[in-house]
Amino acid sequence: MPTRTTTAERKPKEEPRAPRTPPVATQHLAELAWNIFEDAGEDVLISKETVTSQIHATESQFTRLKGYIRDRITMEKGKAFLSFRNGYLITTDPLKIAECVGWRLRRINTELRRLLSGWIDPLGEDVALYEVLKMYQEEIGHMLRLSERMEKLSHKMPKPVKATKRRRRTTAATARAK
Repeated sequence: MPTRTTTAERKPKEEPRAPRTPPVATQHLAELAWNIFEDAGEDVLISKETVTSQIHATESQFTRLKGYIRDRITMEKGKAFLSFRNGYLITTDPLKIAECVGWRLRRINTELRRLLSGWIDPLGEDVALYEVLKMYQEEIGHMLRLSERMEKLSHKMPKPVKATKRRRRTTAATARAK
């Protein structure tokens, strides 16, 4: 049988490790990102890559800072933070907000349908044997019916109209030139 080598006898790995990015508080990154959006102006679309490169954030940090902005900063500032058509923006435009809410509700509806069709409904009649699954099936069904009702009602309602007060808009290019 071959003899085992101890850890002291093994050669250390020669591969250099990339230095780990030091942790940065989500709140700090979120405030930096919000400043980028405010500097660009309301309703100016900014890509994720632009934000992450300017604040030196990773993908996961960007994901966390979006949640922080939506949970806290938007209420303080009175503006919505939207993922809108391949970018992000801050706005008070009810038409853009309504479009994003409708899109998000359709995504949630799709996910709810997949929970039923992919996980619960394949069990067929056996779902009744498990109280928790039966409850999920009924409540998800209720959410889907509610979603369909909201969808129908939203089509009957007039689209939001912007206020008559004119605001000065700046483009991202103009904002960067300043």
